[in-house]
Parts: sequence; structure tokens; C-alpha cells
Amino acid sequence: MAERQIDRHWLYRQLLLLTAMAAGLLALFQFTELDMRLAALAFDPVQQRFPLQTHWFLSTVLHHGMKQFSYLATAAALVVCWLGHRGRLNWLPQRSAWLAASGMILIPLCTTLLKMLTNRHCPWDIVEFGGFAPHLGLFDTAPAGLKRGQCFPAGHASAGFLWLVWGVALAGAGRRIARLALVGGLLLGAVMGAGRMLQGAHFLSHTLWSAWLAWAISVGLSALFGATPSPVRPAPDRSDRS
Repeated sequence: MAERQIDRHWLYRQLLLLTAMAAGLLALFQFTELDMRLAALAFDPVQQRFPLQTHWFLSTVLHHGMKQFSYLATAAALVVCWLGHRGRLNWLPQRSAWLAASGMILIPLCTTLLKMLTNRHCPWDIVEFGGFAPHLGLFDTAPAGLKRGQCFPAGHASAGFLWLVWGVALAGAGRRIARLALVGGLLLGAVMGAGRMLQGAHFLSHTLWSAWLAWAISVGLSALFGATPSPVRPAPDRSDRS
């Protein structure tokens, strides 16, 4: 595989953007009650439950249905990546195929690992919403003996946000299609995340951090595989041709 330079300017811009977004998310959700206020809109204090938790559309279509669709679509996309790896697709070079395949695997995998490590609970587990656990900020210490939570970041939304990696992988095929992939991944993850929020399964911060993680992994993989959207190409040889 030919040597390819990385567009460091693009990477620096992305790192600055990711850092600014992380700082903003930390400040917003650590020092405000936005998560709780939004979750309260979907909670019925009289019934002491989230009425939409078992709604047929949210449960059958947006949760279970979209999860199965995501599995099938990812499997199909991995076949496309294999074709790109074999050099059979002009619009998907080998490096970009590796980037897309790795991202689709690592984004949900890393999200799942973080869910097991962060020990944060779903809204329906919080005391104010009829549960057993206190609402904690990202860096707050959980009380001793409290049953561990596995709700942060949002796993279901990551099945939509994993398509963000195609926003980088398809850059070589044109900016328009790359932007469509970015917008599609954001919309799909947002819809899937919003459905779970209405059910009381996730806070807004869980979904937004899931999107941040997906893009951070995509940027990291683009550097690893040398598949940044605007690769630096060596200057043409202007030596005298006599």
C-alpha cells in the first residue's frame, strides 16, 4: 500500500473541535440540571413512571426494530468494506475501507465497554423518577453498596452514530456524499437516542456523549489509517524533462 501523508491541519481542527465539545458537555451537564429537567418532561409523577416506556412504536420500532436493522445494515456495509479492501470499488480505497470497517466495529464496542466502567444509571433508576439511585454527575462518586448502573453513554444511539465514520471514509468519493453520511449518521443516532430518552432509558447527556465518542473514534482511526478527508499529496515532479 502506497505511503500517504496525513492532513495534519484537518486533524488539529478536529482535535480542537472535540476538545471544545467535551469541555462544553462537561460544563453543561455537570453544573446544570438540564438532564433532570428534560427527563421530567417524559415522567408522570402521578403514576410514578415513564408512560412511554412500553409504547409500541418506541419499543417495537425505534428500539428493537432499529437495533435489528442496524445489525443487518452493518453486516452489509462490512461486505462493501471487504470489496473496497479487495480493490473492487473505485470510490472506496483500501485505507477508507479499513477505516469504515474498524469504526463500525469499535464505536459500539467502546460504547459498551464504557457503559460497564462509568457506573451511571438510567433515568428510570433515579430516585426522583421512582428508582433507587441518586442522580450523579459524570465525576461524582457513587455511594458505597449502590447497584452499578450501565447506562452511560447511550448504547442504542451508538448504533446510529456509528455511521458517522462513513463521513470520513467517503470523503474521497466527494464532499457531498461525505456530508450526507455525516448528516445521516447524526440524524439516525439522534432519532434512536430520542426514542430511548422518551422511554426513560437515557438522559440527553448520554446520547450527546455517544455522538462525541463516535466522532472521536472516527477521527482517531482516520489518523491511524492515513485516510483523512483532505490528504496532503506530494508536489508534482517539475524536474526538467528534456
